[in-house]
Amino acid sequence: MHTDIATRAFVVALKSSGGKTTPEVAEATGLPLRTVNHIYARAIQRGFDPNHRPIVIKDEYLRDAPRSGRPSRQSTEAVQNTVSLVRVDRYGREKTCADIAGDLSLRGFEVSATTVWRILRTAGFKKTKPTRKPGLTKKMREERLRWCLDYQYWTLEDWKNVIWSDETSVILLHRRGAYRVWRTKDEAFAKSVIRERWKGSSEFMFWGCFSYDRKGPCHCWAPETAVQKRQAEKEIAAMNRELEPLMKEMWELNSGIQQLGLRTKPGSKPQWKWNQKNGKLARSQRGGIDWYRYQTQILVPKLLPFAKECQLTRPATMVQEDKAPSHNHYIQQRIFDLYKVQRLLWYPNSPDLNMIEPAWPWMKRKTTRKGAPKSRAAAIAAWETAWKELTQEAIQSWIERIPRHIEEIIKLEGGNEYQEGRRLIP
Repeated sequence: MHTDIATRAFVVALKSSGGKTTPEVAEATGLPLRTVNHIYARAIQRGFDPNHRPIVIKDEYLRDAPRSGRPSRQSTEAVQNTVSLVRVDRYGREKTCADIAGDLSLRGFEVSATTVWRILRTAGFKKTKPTRKPGLTKKMREERLRWCLDYQYWTLEDWKNVIWSDETSVILLHRRGAYRVWRTKDEAFAKSVIRERWKGSSEFMFWGCFSYDRKGPCHCWAPETAVQKRQAEKEIAAMNRELEPLMKEMWELNSGIQQLGLRTKPGSKPQWKWNQKNGKLARSQRGGIDWYRYQTQILVPKLLPFAKECQLTRPATMVQEDKAPSHNHYIQQRIFDLYKVQRLLWYPNSPDLNMIEPAWPWMKRKTTRKGAPKSRAAAIAAWETAWKELTQEAIQSWIERIPRHIEEIIKLEGGNEYQEGRRLIP
């Protein structure tokens, strides 16, 4: 227990001239018995004579002895320079203690890596995994801010009308989240503690949707077969035969208006061509999930029927979709118009504004809790089961976050440097 010189002098005086016993001095000063005895014995050891009258108590009888060891190099200036080197930028945050010690030596502070570590730990720093957030350009921040300003006055009741939808990739033989295993020093390469990495592990895409009141359907994407591709070619050809007269009529109307200002200019008269520029439907050459697959497997058979069900209790129901090419193709808007369902297109690279995004980490932890599925069939079964087990209470808690997220993004002028989730009540 730390005591000042005055308290120690009082202890010595009570013990020597006051005739007090150790328990009585301890009770009077509030010090432990051991501390009272230590103060009195050290004073005698340093020259105090309890029998001398008048009593003489000098400071040197009571002061702490000088500390042994090398003097501390953690001067205030060294501490400030260490912290500033760490906080200067992202590269400073990633430097090792040895690198920081080297930088400090260039500034005239000769400290070891261990001293740097102690300084940072005392200042509250801890080396940990970096927070992951999508990168944002200046344009993205501006557009995010504009979008949030447009919807800042929406209440939770307004957001309850939105159906949230999205896809996520599922990688086989991969377990979600950090985990540790029990092993001894000699078991580092035992088969039971090794986790294999496989090149080219197959994957599939999982799609789902939900609203505040109900959970919608899900879909696990399978590779497109040759038969399906041939069928798609026939259906798209039939769609183009129906679409061409409509698009040609629209083109003639637009080109006729444009020619009003071109009569005095030389050049040939514009000719109608049925191509993609003028609206002809064609599939992406890159494969994957294009507008046709999304429309025929998700939009028409699953998403829009779910939206019509939601409209029975919430007439203002709308569907949220991001601007992925398969969603943003012009033909999809015609399908939405046909079903009389309003669409709310989302700004890209903003998972913090899509309230279905928190479902994906939950699903990945759920499906890999007992080990990662080893086959596509097992993974699909696990994901469909997890989707059924996803509670409406969890869905509602995620949707309830968005008013706060919009508020935070406006404060940060479009940025995403904030902790997502609901505001915690202290």
